[in-house]
Amino acid sequence: MKNVKREWIPLYSYYDRSGIAAHLADMAAQGWMLEKLGAWSWRYRRTEPRKLRFAVTYFPAASQFDPAPSQGLETYRDYCAQAGWQLVADTAQVQIFCNEDENAVPIETDPAVEFSNIRRCMKKSFLTSYVLLLLLSLYQIGFRIHRVWTDPVDTLSNSSSLLSALVWPLLDAVIVVELVRYFRWQRRAGAAAEAGAPLPELRSVRWLGLLLLGWSGFILLWMLLSALRQSRGMLLLMLGALLYLGLMLLLSFAAKDAMKHLRFPRWANIAVTYGVIIALTVGGMAGLVALIFHTGSGWLEGRPPVETYEAYGQTWEVYQDDIPLRIEDLMEVDYDRWSTRARVDSSFLLTHGEYTQRARVGDPGDIPDLDYEIVTVKAGFLYDLCKNDFIAWVERDNGQLSREYWDEYRLIDAPAWGAEEVYQRYYSGEPVNQFLVCWPDRMAEISFDWDWTLTEDMTATAAVKLRNA
Repeated sequence: MKNVKREWIPLYSYYDRSGIAAHLADMAAQGWMLEKLGAWSWRYRRTEPRKLRFAVTYFPAASQFDPAPSQGLETYRDYCAQAGWQLVADTAQVQIFCNEDENAVPIETDPAVEFSNIRRCMKKSFLTSYVLLLLLSLYQIGFRIHRVWTDPVDTLSNSSSLLSALVWPLLDAVIVVELVRYFRWQRRAGAAAEAGAPLPELRSVRWLGLLLLGWSGFILLWMLLSALRQSRGMLLLMLGALLYLGLMLLLSFAAKDAMKHLRFPRWANIAVTYGVIIALTVGGMAGLVALIFHTGSGWLEGRPPVETYEAYGQTWEVYQDDIPLRIEDLMEVDYDRWSTRARVDSSFLLTHGEYTQRARVGDPGDIPDLDYEIVTVKAGFLYDLCKNDFIAWVERDNGQLSREYWDEYRLIDAPAWGAEEVYQRYYSGEPVNQFLVCWPDRMAEISFDWDWTLTEDMTATAAVKLRNA
């Protein structure tokens, strides 16, 4: 029979004194005694079932980075022990005691002192961490909105990015609810302390934590499945990142605990712990960039290169992806060593495909290239936003140029495309073989070689291929 068990993510807020005490008393009655409070789990050890009374108290001067135990904490614990209260476990300012005497005098007997201790602890840990997390969350929401506004096609076609963005509003809701509940409790508790009455309880909202945890787990699973659909390499990369994050947290916590027992001063423990986190983060990012640079990005995609070749001292990749429109559809070309590549992202809002057809670098002859993008808009209200994205990208540098050198899209009359609107790119007042073609629920941007003379037959063929892709 197991003598140790863990309670993963118990979802009790540390300010929920009576909720934690009742839960631990129930566990002790079942023969499980709390042994350690962790960031993600509580550890219990099997004992004889006992009827115990638990108390959750707060010691504001304590810190998770202080040499164990913190200054003055031993005196506080000795005082509690003399009254029959034995320390069970602690984490930073939170101290949990038990007593076999159900009628023992409570540790906290002065409501004003108790209220002051709770406020100081909450200000030092709970409020600071929640406010920082709220600011981070609001920044993430603002950043996502900015991305949607400035790069809607790439952002809204990525289903994993869209789903992960939905975590932040829910997290904001949880934080705001907790902060509102705490400040309402603080007002009522302050009035009770002034009157010398027992402080009111502040219960944990466990269902809200379960909702956030469940939603986060669903999004993580969705992202892993999306990575698997894209390529095995992308899945391995995500799993590796999660394992690396776990290792980083494990090493930083281990370093922090080791320095506590070696009695490092608080400032040194903080500096080393956060230094380890920063160093491992930078090292992990550098390692990832080096891996992609060394192996190429093909292993992250569902369609790895069919071969590679050397030209001008570099290694080049060759792809044979299916693409809806090929140069051979438009003109006769005496060449068959193409590299064709397709990158497609899709969400419930948009599908965005990028397609290229390239000759091999170094092959002789004047061989043309072909580049185009196709966006299928599934939510009609996003159509103009996506169209303006293509237009704004072409015109992005015009503010730094005089009018005669502007790069812009101009609306033209081109019935061969069979579209509602057709824009042609103009550079310094001269037309360029690049077009933005707009159908009712789809748009395509296509670039032909600069020296091509487009005929109506070529245009009509391209329109059919792109419209029906």
